[in-house]
Amino acid sequence: MKICKIIFISLTVLSIFFNVFFLYNWIDRSISLSYSNQSFDDCNNDLSMLKTLVKSEFKGMDEKNILQQLERNELNKSTLIKGGVLYLGNTEFIFYDGILIDIK
Repeated sequence: MKICKIIFISLTVLSIFFNVFFLYNWIDRSISLSYSNQSFDDCNNDLSMLKTLVKSEFKGMDEKNILQQLERNELNKSTLIKGGVLYLGNTEFIFYDGILIDIK
């Protein structure tokens, strides 16, 4: 009877320990995910503001001038021009007849 009692108490303590451990991990991951989501939202907001700023500065410029601007800032290595669209990373500079009309 004494051995059963010791085994029962040991298993109960072990069970409590694992439950506390899993609860801690669950709370920690939830907090980390909240911070990650907030950072993502902040980054998206900043990117939207920068796109608006660049769009107002570059709109109406021709493709040649924009490429020169990118070269001056050493960003020309990460550009790709395909079908009237200049790609700078994930940002699209859309041209019509060589004039910038939109940035997405």
